[in-house]
Amino acid sequence: MLSQVRPVNKSFCLQMLCEKNYALLLKLAPLLNPNVINTTVRSKLLETGPFTHTLVLYHQGYEQDLSSPQFKCRVYLDTKSVEVISIQGVAFQGSSARHSAKDILNKKWTLNYFLEKWLTFQFKLSNVNREACQTISA
Repeated sequence: MLSQVRPVNKSFCLQMLCEKNYALLLKLAPLLNPNVINTTVRSKLLETGPFTHTLVLYHQGYEQDLSSPQFKCRVYLDTKSVEVISIQGVAFQGSSARHSAKDILNKKWTLNYFLEKWLTFQFKLSNVNREACQTISA
């Protein structure tokens, strides 16, 4: 279901996608899970609250590279989900009266779908790096 770019029930699938992104992020972000090592994802905490964190995610070594995506995300600890606020400083204007609810939902889907693909890539990349390190040390 999440492999579809345009699912039929997008609002339900968006929540599932945000929960999947949270699970992937826990495997990759040392800021949220201190047991994570040897990952290519770095995060910078911007704000913290009792049930939320706002952070920036980027690829290790590329924090100043404008061609590498940087995701500003809100992490909801109570619902175990992650929502993209913006990518590389291009803020999503969800409260504007010019956008219909469908347009807002489509934009949120697109941003979070891209994050899911990026996190999946980073997870596979970290596994390849881990296997290469184990092969070299063996």
